[in-house]
Amino acid sequence: MERCSAGNHWPPDLAEFTAIVGECTANPFGLSADDVMTEYRRWRNESWRFDGADSFDWRHPVLFQICPELRRAGVERKLGHNELAVLAGRLLAKWAKQVEMGFSIPPVRKTKALENRPPGDAQVVDTDGRYQRKGMEMLARIRASMGNNNVK
Repeated sequence: MERCSAGNHWPPDLAEFTAIVGECTANPFGLSADDVMTEYRRWRNESWRFDGADSFDWRHPVLFQICPELRRAGVERKLGHNELAVLAGRLLAKWAKQVEMGFSIPPVRKTKALENRPPGDAQVVDTDGRYQRKGMEMLARIRASMGNNNVK
């Protein structure tokens, strides 16, 4: 009714109908696939400054879930920009559906550092370091026979 009083004709044409449906079916995050791709590019270009994805300053917590998945899938499947944009839309819709079903977005959590790392197989077998010394001696002999003294 308010559209008619504002001077718009009713029923709307196809373009107006698409715009109305787009306004009414927005996801609960207020993000579009273009917003996800913008944040993905920002994270991809600035990720070298951070220890991991968990320490990056995300605009929205759902982007912490989506962008690493985009990068993993993009590298694994060698996706181009257009394919990544389609995947971003699908992942955004997936998370919107999860929220509509009552699930929450997992918070951005720092990964725990493993303080007491269990010993590897080499440390278990070579407790006194004898095999490591023999390996270093053999490596020194190989390098000496090749005449490469610059490598340590």
